Amino acid sequence: MANNTTPGATPPAVVDLSDPPLDGAVSPNSGPDPLSSLGALASTLDSYYDDVPAFVNSILAQHLEPPLGAGQKALPPKLVPIEKQLNELLTRLSLLSQDTSSSLEQTIHDVSRTVPRLTYDLQFMRESAVSLQSGLQLVQDRVARQTKPGSAASETDEAKTHRALDKLAHLDKLKTRMESARDILREAESWSTLEGEITSFVQDKEWTKAAERLAEASRSLVVFQSAEGEYESKRALLVSLQNELEAALSTALKDAIAQVDTEACARFYDIFRMMDRGQEFQSYYFAARRAPITEAWSTAQLSDVGASTRQSVDLRTSLDGRRSTERPSLDVSRDEQNFADWLPKFYAIVLATLNAERQQIPLIFPPTSAGHILQAFFQSALDELSPSFHTRLTSVSEHHGPEALPQVIRAYKATEDLAVAVQDVVDKLAFNTQGGLLSGAGPLSPTSHSPNSPLTPKSARTPNQRLSVSHRFSRSFSVGEVTPSHPSGWETTVFEPFLDLQTDYPALESRYLAHLLKIDIAFIDAAKDDPARTLTDRAIAVFSLGEDAIARCLAFTHGYGAIGLVAALNDMVERFLKDNAGIFEAARKAARRGAGAPDELDFEGLDYSTEDWGAFQLALHVLQSCRGIRDRLASFEGKLFLALESIAPTLNLSPADPTGFTRTDTTLGAITLLQQSALNSADLHALISSITPPVYELTRARAAVSQHTQKAQVFLQSIILSPLQAQLESYPTLSVWNQPEKPQRRGELHVPTFSLSPTDTIARVSEGLLNLLRVFEVYADDDALAFSIETLPFIDTESLRELLHPEKPASPDALDKVGDKVAPPTVASAAAPVLSAEAVLSTWVSSLALSLLSHLTKSTLPAIRALSNPGAAQLASDLGYLSNAVRALDVEWDDLERWREATECKDEAEWREKVGSERKGVLAAVGKLRGWVL
Repeated sequence: MANNTTPGATPPAVVDLSDPPLDGAVSPNSGPDPLSSLGALASTLDSYYDDVPAFVNSILAQHLEPPLGAGQKALPPKLVPIEKQLNELLTRLSLLSQDTSSSLEQTIHDVSRTVPRLTYDLQFMRESAVSLQSGLQLVQDRVARQTKPGSAASETDEAKTHRALDKLAHLDKLKTRMESARDILREAESWSTLEGEITSFVQDKEWTKAAERLAEASRSLVVFQSAEGEYESKRALLVSLQNELEAALSTALKDAIAQVDTEACARFYDIFRMMDRGQEFQSYYFAARRAPITEAWSTAQLSDVGASTRQSVDLRTSLDGRRSTERPSLDVSRDEQNFADWLPKFYAIVLATLNAERQQIPLIFPPTSAGHILQAFFQSALDELSPSFHTRLTSVSEHHGPEALPQVIRAYKATEDLAVAVQDVVDKLAFNTQGGLLSGAGPLSPTSHSPNSPLTPKSARTPNQRLSVSHRFSRSFSVGEVTPSHPSGWETTVFEPFLDLQTDYPALESRYLAHLLKIDIAFIDAAKDDPARTLTDRAIAVFSLGEDAIARCLAFTHGYGAIGLVAALNDMVERFLKDNAGIFEAARKAARRGAGAPDELDFEGLDYSTEDWGAFQLALHVLQSCRGIRDRLASFEGKLFLALESIAPTLNLSPADPTGFTRTDTTLGAITLLQQSALNSADLHALISSITPPVYELTRARAAVSQHTQKAQVFLQSIILSPLQAQLESYPTLSVWNQPEKPQRRGELHVPTFSLSPTDTIARVSEGLLNLLRVFEVYADDDALAFSIETLPFIDTESLRELLHPEKPASPDALDKVGDKVAPPTVASAAAPVLSAEAVLSTWVSSLALSLLSHLTKSTLPAIRALSNPGAAQLASDLGYLSNAVRALDVEWDDLERWREATECKDEAEWREKVGSERKGVLAAVGKLRGWVL
């Protein structure tokens, strides 16, 4: 059947015929509850079509107090149930209106889809009529034969009735299609007067009629599709007339937008929409309304951008170069300032503009698409920024050089705040236009049309309640929208300029930390008389920088830059310790100035000067500082563990499930872009999944601390061994080595020599080694000596393990990586067994003795130029004496024994028997000294 509903008319109410008609006031007990279903509500509205107040009274009757007798004071009604009933009624009326509107749009869509088939239907009817004529002729002939006398009995009455009804249905269908074809052909005939009518309408400024006429012509254009040439000419004419109408509207449209004339803009939008040019209207509207944003961006006076990015205002941002005085605008200071300082002020202009458009767009565009249009407006404003946001941000990064990262992070945080605010604006608009009522709609009476009418009384709502409702609506009840698994267009436009810098975060962070180490840490005042204090103060500052780096990583990459953060922290500690390697020389210089001389020590028998003792104490302080660095590193690793642990929920966010996103400091789009970046690697997930409490170990940083500690131990040993090594400097040049063998006179008895006394040098060195116990007795309880004792030179780690665990093998927590000489600064190591003061003293003395013996066998003895037989005997005696002395310290050195055995060879034959084919080694070296050639 033809649909006689005219555009703009109120759709008929849907009445449930099963319900009895309502006559007069309806009480809650006289029929179905109007609020029980949309059908019942429509039926009740149909009954009260001419008396809406009576309808409202019937709904609220159950909440009113019963009438009282004459003279009795009326009781006030209970407002809370009435307000609740009104809210429920408004909601159901809104849903009923949407359902009716959707049904009407579907009907219009079906009709417009059926029209192009009319030509085919007409042809089909023509062919069917010809076929029907032939069929009727055959039927008439057959009936004539059957009605002759003697023919078979005619068909039954039931068959005749069925055939007649089929024929009537066919004729009705034929009539309906012919009427539709007639209407279309009538519209097609009107093309001859189309141009004149449009010209007349435009001259009379009857733009709505012109648009309706063009819409009718556009619908009838399908009739000419079979005639290609005529179709193209008609279509060209239609486009030309649409252009003419659009040109005529442009001036009035500009004025309406500039004056914020909402009603006029809404009419113009309907006109453009009827011409199928809704996008062109959006372009006009967006270009005019985004003028405050583009102007503020273009006229910014920034001190940290290149000259090429400082441009004057681009007049393309406005249709006519004018901006309405009613548009929101904030004055931005003309004084030059940093981009990061200026950006929040610019974002304030953006947000003020969007809040203004949140009120205007639903009144101009269809409410169901208002949210999409507001987002498109925001994105178009960002796309039209000149220079682009990415260009300006890159210029800022290049301007600040190594100090760019804090500036970029400030800009990023300001952008996140803007994105959260924009999302809130979009959510509120979506709630007002889809989940609730359009702002300004929903009056309590037919005469209330104030655009400021609230949805509920102000006293019944709070900003927090409204915000939670909007967020709940936008995340879980988006009408007509499907939440995508990728960022929305405006989120991509907002955050994408930062993506390259976020991907380069590891390099930016490493460069910034290196800059801070070079500029800030290096200039911490050095205590000339206390280098250890300087090292401690700088270490405190360094780990403070590390905590700041963790905060920057979380703020700028939300944890996706954790791999780069760990690498930068390792580099920072390594670079810091490398830059402070001169602390040992500073300690030596401080000792030369007489710092830390221990007057209470007894120097008798020891060849140590006051300077040596001062350097010794300063070296102990430096070693204590290394321990402090290790402890601070362990504490810092605990903080790093907590930060890495907090990253896991962000890594596990799924863009396809936005209901799981509960963060309020950023948007899901910002996280999604990071998930799609190169930062989201398999290595990152492996790192986060592998962390175990209580700390995350910075392996390279630990190794650097261990190496620095070892250098401090070597420095301390060099101070202690310096007097002994000084005595050995003249040992290779003693004349005793070249002493000729005394010739035996004829007749003189040979007196055998049973033993030789050691040289004075070896005697003093041996005595000095034995006196090392006296040096350390004063400091035996010093914690610095016990720290990282496994990294001492020439320490037998197996013996050290036995000292720590005399009955069971060492725990990994006690001496982790002892073989690699890497200290284990873990929290667990604090509870590990510790060495006694006697064991620490013995270990240090052993290491010192071995260090001196290594110096003797590798530097001093190879420096001897030649050995005579008496010289070799003297050297063998010296080495034997020294060997006995170090054995008293429970120390053995294989090279020392090799030298002793080599020098004890009586003659060349014995030597050759021992050396064999060996061309290198101690035996070969001694043979060369004695003049024996292989």
